[in-house]
Amino acid sequence: MANFPTTFTQSPETLFDGIGSRGDESLARLRERGFTVAAGLSEYYAGAVGIMGAQKHIVEYCPKDATSKRFGTLASTEEWLQKGGGRGMFLLLEGEGGDGALAGYGWAGMGPCDELPDHPITSAYRIGESARGQRLSGDFVQVVVSATNALYAPDEGIGLETWNRNPAARLYPKVGFELVHESPQWELRPTLEPNCVDNKTWDRRLFMGYPCELLA
Repeated sequence: MANFPTTFTQSPETLFDGIGSRGDESLARLRERGFTVAAGLSEYYAGAVGIMGAQKHIVEYCPKDATSKRFGTLASTEEWLQKGGGRGMFLLLEGEGGDGALAGYGWAGMGPCDELPDHPITSAYRIGESARGQRLSGDFVQVVVSATNALYAPDEGIGLETWNRNPAARLYPKVGFELVHESPQWELRPTLEPNCVDNKTWDRRLFMGYPCELLA
């Protein structure tokens, strides 16, 4: 049974070995590059997440992050952490300790949807502007998936929703996610791209699931 945190932590806990072979290998590669991953969200890092969520490349595909629906304020973040029975937050941090500068963030929590009936845990992943282009995304995604299974939701199907035009949609299958459902209809979503009518562009939703057998 899934058991996610529902509030801020005093200090995020740095992850070491013990989250499965794939996760452990990804943690080791991140450490070699000078990064660590910590579980939990303190009020201090909540502010950093809110700021990072306003970066243009994140807003393009995840416009809710920097708003009152998620990380716009401490109050909205605390409310969001309780959503659906809790949220497991993961922070990609520069340096070897658990107090480095924020380089990315991700989360997992209960979020069942009709398109992913066998993957009731929803997940999301963001890499900050300063860390882009350093080949960190795949390992960070793997750590979040593996740590979610090890810490909060053992043997539960983990899924995600993304957009077809999101570059990350090509990354997730390389980590192990499989396409479960593709929306049959194109739809208009908000965009920061120039020369778009009414600041919207056509895109299509993708729903992916991570095979449980890869979590051992």
